[in-house]
Order: sequence, then C-alpha cells, then structure tokens
Amino acid sequence: MDFNIILTIARKEFYEYLKTKRLLIIGGLYVAGFLLSVSIMSYYSSHSPNDFRPIIANAHSITSIFYILLPIVLSYDLIVRERSRKSIYLLLSKPVNREEVIFGKFLGVLSIICCVIIPIATIGHLITMAFCGPAGTESIARAYAYLGVIILGTACYISLSILFSIITKSTATSIISSLIVGWFGLNMIYPIYLIFSLLAGDPLNTTPWYGKLAYAISPSNDMDAAGRILSEQMMGRQMGSVIPITVSQAILALVIFFLITFAISTFIFRKKELV
Repeated sequence: MDFNIILTIARKEFYEYLKTKRLLIIGGLYVAGFLLSVSIMSYYSSHSPNDFRPIIANAHSITSIFYILLPIVLSYDLIVRERSRKSIYLLLSKPVNREEVIFGKFLGVLSIICCVIIPIATIGHLITMAFCGPAGTESIARAYAYLGVIILGTACYISLSILFSIITKSTATSIISSLIVGWFGLNMIYPIYLIFSLLAGDPLNTTPWYGKLAYAISPSNDMDAAGRILSEQMMGRQMGSVIPITVSQAILALVIFFLITFAISTFIFRKKELV
C-alpha cells in the first residue's frame, strides 16, 4: 500500500465531511453538552483540585452517547455512498487498491473525530482547573489516557459502520444496521445474559468468562469500564459493582474488536463484486 495515497483519500474525506450538516449538528451537540456539563459541575463543586477527575469522568459519562453516534453518523455511508453514485468505479480505475480506500476513508473520519473530541476535552480540562485549581500531573495524564480509550472506542464504531456500508446496498440499510445491530444489539447481549442467569438461579455476585465476554463485546460497555481510569464513581454508580471487567480487559477488548471488524471489512471489500 502507498501511504501517500492513503493520506490523499483521508484528506479528501476529512474536508468533505468537515462541511456536512451531520457533523455540525452532532458535533455541536457534543461540544455544548460536554462544556456545559463541565462548567456546571465545576461551578457547584467544592473547588478542590481533587474534584478534577470526578468532574471530567462525569462529563464524559453524560456525553458518552456522542462517542457512539458521531463515528456511526460520519461513516455509515463511506462505501455505499460511493457505490450509489458510481464514483467508486472512477476511484478504483486509478492506481489505487481497495485496501488503500478503506484505510484512507477510515483515517479521514477518525481524524475529524479527533479534531472534535481532543480540543473540546482540553478546553473542559482548563475550565475545570479554572474553578478547582491546577490538577496534578497524574490526574491530567489519566484524563488524556481515557481520552485515548474513547478515540479507540470511536475507531471500533467506525470500522463496524464501514463493514455495514460494504455489505449493504443502501445508505438507509447501512445506518439502520449500524445503529440497531452494531450499537443496540451488542449492548443488549449482556442484559440478556443477566436475565438468563437470574432465571437459572446463578449467583450474580460473580461473573464467569462468558458473562464477561457478553459485556466486553460492546465497545460502549468497554468505554464505560475503562472510565475507572479517571474515577471509580461516575454519575453516582459504583463502577466495580456493575461492571464485570477490568480496565485492561476493556482496552484489550476494544483493540480486538477493532482489529477483527477492520480486517473483516478489508477482506470483504477486497473480494466483493461492486455491481
């Protein structure tokens, strides 16, 4: 693969989506929600540097829905749109292979999300410190470490949406599949497991490996579990009592999910007949 071609495709996707209404609406709601949450919680806090991590953790928890919607909304039509416009044939008629198309489109969307999330999170950190005083180096490092986990989680949803964009024939089917199957469906696996465990009389104070797998298969669950990087308590929930996996297991699950979905997307797109 030619990295320059990948960057060219990524740059094209970046500037094309930068002007879309979907980015302005979803991104604008995220910006308003995150900064407003940070400002309100900082204002009513005890104004102690110890408040930094809980405030940032809760702000991420409140706006966590956007870490799912933003990547899905920006990537659900990456391939199917090109096919419906017949522009995919023009693109592939050039000295570009299909792997470069997938990598370029993925990087383009991921770069947009990074340009939204990272600066806004940084502004949120500064607002919190303006109210509560300078945070320690460890707290700031943890805040950005969790930001890295969030970006990894969005990468999972981008790769999954690309997969649906490849295997479906219309943009409507692609976004419905991404939302219903990729988000809601994966999130429902663990509650279904809990229901069956309750009916079977199994103790809920311990979770077997398959119960942890049922939880970890959802990227949004993994992002929630990794929230303990910042705080053991987010939005009033005692994280250890409701989340059956550790932070390291959550990060590993995100990496595996991304690698598998991205590899499957690349393989199917390379073999698929574009008719």
